Amino acid sequence: MKKLLLLTLFCLPLLSMSTGIEKTVSVYICTGPKATAYHASKECRGLNRCSGEVKEISLADVKEMGRRTCKICY
Repeated sequence: MKKLLLLTLFCLPLLSMSTGIEKTVSVYICTGPKATAYHASKECRGLNRCSGEVKEISLADVKEMGRRTCKICY
């Protein structure tokens, strides 16, 4: 039990650290007024009905915007 507790205490801070991957990964969003998701590919069929522009943006910025993942491409 002690080992499990110690392992948890040591690993928990490591899991919460940012690896910087989110800043380099690009995703795609629709800039339309009703768009709420982000997409892995510019060719995702979830972007077919985009009423705005399709933009490439970093994953970190998308998460700050509060968008969710696309149910089709993720």
